Amino acid sequence: MLSLTQMRLIDRYFGGIVCCFFYALNSLVRLFRRPALENPLPLRKILVTKYFGIGSLILLSPMVRALRQRYPTARISLLTIDQNRAIGKFLPIFDDIITINVRSLLSVLVSAARGFWHIRRQKYDVVIDAEFFSRLSTVFSYLTGARYMVGFYLPEIWRGNFLTHRVHFNYYRHAILAFLTLAKSLEATSEDFSLAPVVVSDEVRQAVRAKLQQAGIQPGQSFICVNVNAGALSPERCWPKENFVELIKRILQEFSPVAVILIGAGSDAPLVNSVHAEFDPKEQRRVFNLVGRFDLAELCGLLELSQFLITNDSGPLHMAEALRMPTVSFFGPETPLLYGPVGAHHVVFYKGIYCSPCLNVHNLKKAPCNGNNLCMKLIGVDEVFASVKKLLEGRPVSSNFPVSFDMPVKELLTDYRSRNWQSSSEQLAVPITTPRQDV
Repeated sequence: MLSLTQMRLIDRYFGGIVCCFFYALNSLVRLFRRPALENPLPLRKILVTKYFGIGSLILLSPMVRALRQRYPTARISLLTIDQNRAIGKFLPIFDDIITINVRSLLSVLVSAARGFWHIRRQKYDVVIDAEFFSRLSTVFSYLTGARYMVGFYLPEIWRGNFLTHRVHFNYYRHAILAFLTLAKSLEATSEDFSLAPVVVSDEVRQAVRAKLQQAGIQPGQSFICVNVNAGALSPERCWPKENFVELIKRILQEFSPVAVILIGAGSDAPLVNSVHAEFDPKEQRRVFNLVGRFDLAELCGLLELSQFLITNDSGPLHMAEALRMPTVSFFGPETPLLYGPVGAHHVVFYKGIYCSPCLNVHNLKKAPCNGNNLCMKLIGVDEVFASVKKLLEGRPVSSNFPVSFDMPVKELLTDYRSRNWQSSSEQLAVPITTPRQDV
């Protein structure tokens, strides 16, 4: 299986070469044929491409909602990597999902060739490249043969001349807004910024309950889920393991009926197993190591049954957000300004020290601290437990970094190229509220 780091390196170097080749080819084509923009756009088939991150795919849902409102009869498809196919089981926002196999470079080439043969026969009207800064995703979008191409424009990341609708990418605004600007370029807007609700089938619920009972968790027993993982791309996004252990021990001591479930994919087993090993046999009767036991759809069913989720910045955070369940999350290398959960029932911890956030396109999302993630280490167990205690006691809880959208949609989605726009005379709140010190 190609790692995310390998795919990023391939995109940076090989993708640049491929981009140059198709840039020259497209320049020749444009000498003889330049697509004219129709008004209104006749969009009957829409292809969205997004390859990395289950969480990012969930954050796409407000954009897809806006497209469906503007083009209610259009068929909207997703092109992604094969690991993300399961998203259709719990987030049915796409009409169909086409995948590329990334087990090896050869499998990428073979499955991509098959996929593009299928896609070109479908004759999509527009392809929306929702990757922020991938060169190969831009080339793949070009190869679909769609009449129109929508994507993000970053002057510092050259991606050829393929886009018919270039959207300015703002590093300092939430990903939901970034995706919605893609839809806006196609005349689609929405006042609803909420994530599409996750759908958990009765079959999945039964499978989850059966696995919980098999693990020793009785029906009706109260539990919380804890995700100590953050994916392979940047382990610096993880809150220290010893902090998780201390936090869980304090939960066990003060809330005797509550159980804790450690979650994660099979690839997360080494870290999760090492955390579970820190508890004595008596404590392990209430701390359950269920890493790798649930697929993505079942994980949604598990989160649905949980009181709340404690997690690093990762995909399960956005699953829980889409399930409308409370979360306690930790940010550092990434900023909640871009990826934080939106709403009053989420507690976000973020210190915002000078070197944070540090993950970006220029460093292949590799943290410069090489593991010395002070941005995460400075988040103390005491302050986190204070919020967890309030949640377990059913009391109101406040975040030290709440994320909310407070401006009207026309202001939020307006940029320097907008025409015929007039500012509201009333005083408006800033779109992302400032951090508070209380917890």
